[in-house]
Amino acid sequence: MNIKNLLLCTLISSFSLVGCIAEPLDGDGADDGAIDDAEVVGEGAEAIIGPGGDDGGGTVTKTVNLSCSITYPSIFNVNAAIKNTSLFAVPDSAKITFTVTHYYGSPGPYTSSFTGPLAKGQTKLVPLSYSGALDAYGCTAKATWTILD
Repeated sequence: MNIKNLLLCTLISSFSLVGCIAEPLDGDGADDGAIDDAEVVGEGAEAIIGPGGDDGGGTVTKTVNLSCSITYPSIFNVNAAIKNTSLFAVPDSAKITFTVTHYYGSPGPYTSSFTGPLAKGQTKLVPLSYSGALDAYGCTAKATWTILD
């Protein structure tokens, strides 16, 4: 391989943000084996299509973080307000998991889940009725679902 070809390839790829394989110019005296190797690498890269390959059938798990806060509509009524602030609508097959933290560390973090749907921007109030729920002060939530390819 000629150093001029490599430098030219590097310069061009930095401007266009694409990669390239430097091939020798006529008269560089490169052997045919180097060209064959470059072609084999190119063919192998084209063979990778996606999770399911050419036939499809793969699955992808999608997880998005949701906003979660503790609300007290009345003094003894505690809710976890879970809002979909993600870029995606959560489908009805999604599992929405939330974890509540408490003052004084007692009880330990409380984790529960329910299924969707939850549209973009929509808020769902989940009543907290377990022992120690009145000491809740924060929570985190996420939604997970599987997409068939």
